Amino acid sequence: MSATASSRKITARSLEVNLTAHCNLSCYGCDHASPVHPEGYLSVEELADDLTALARVYHVFEFLLTGGEPLLHPRLLVVIDTIRASGVADKITVITNGVLLHKAPEELWRRIDKLGVSIYPGVKRHLSREEIEALAERNRLLLWYKPTDDFTLKLLHGENSDLDLVRAIYSTCTLRTSCHTIHKGRYFKCSVSPFTPDWLARVGVQMPDMSRDGVPVRSNPDLRRQLAEYLNDDEPLTACRYCLGCVGKTIPSRQMNKLATQRWLEEKDPDLRELIDWPSLTAAKEALRGVDLTGMLPTKTGQSFRWTAARWLQRLTGVNVTASRTRMRTRVRRLYARG
Repeated sequence: MSATASSRKITARSLEVNLTAHCNLSCYGCDHASPVHPEGYLSVEELADDLTALARVYHVFEFLLTGGEPLLHPRLLVVIDTIRASGVADKITVITNGVLLHKAPEELWRRIDKLGVSIYPGVKRHLSREEIEALAERNRLLLWYKPTDDFTLKLLHGENSDLDLVRAIYSTCTLRTSCHTIHKGRYFKCSVSPFTPDWLARVGVQMPDMSRDGVPVRSNPDLRRQLAEYLNDDEPLTACRYCLGCVGKTIPSRQMNKLATQRWLEEKDPDLRELIDWPSLTAAKEALRGVDLTGMLPTKTGQSFRWTAARWLQRLTGVNVTASRTRMRTRVRRLYARG
């Protein structure tokens, strides 16, 4: 790596932070295991420390506020202001299930650049789609309206000991492109790995060493080099042995009560091969051949153009272009879904 390359900031497509681990829904198959997390909220002060350290060596086009459910956070507006003040991101997006949007302050709509609304079957929202679209248009927001009728299985109740299969799953996993996550002072290349230790503890699996799965952000004088090497590393994470990536079979989206949640924790996985969508794995291998999955960008020009074009088309035609995809395209090319 040249001196120039090693000194300039790393530029990435997207980064997310979980404002809460818990949620106001209880979705079977949630890859963050939100239904089993106790109430807890992101520390704004710790986030500010993380972003101060990260901004010295790193810049991201889009910063996503996720969960759990981000609208549960009592200091949501302060979180947004903290991200803006850090200068680490060009755009800020909130991803919500929409249940609490009717209680969101008007200021929220003015302070973000994009709103993602995941629509789950049977879940009631006080605001209609038309009302959400009107609010987005009035505040000049890009809107990502995503019907979520099914989930892709990810979390396993035991270890995948077939290392060749682990590598095949990792090689087709676009979570490491579009779901980089900052969590409790560490940078992770996917959104599942920060929550894997807690999930394994809850399902009774002995905790493996996961220290290599993330890069410490605070008080790390070698952050830029470590982060670049980590994102370029083709070796699966330890968490990948307990995850199906983007090629698990799909299951209908459904809500759980307390008894169903406990039964989910107590499940025993069948033969691992029965949980994989093999046609999707085959298609992904072909579709992603030669595609850069690091999530790093040589320039932000492409992202900026796509963002502007999506906003223009949304206003001109009313088409929610960020969500108009076939199921296979969504699963195989998820890396473009949040751009």
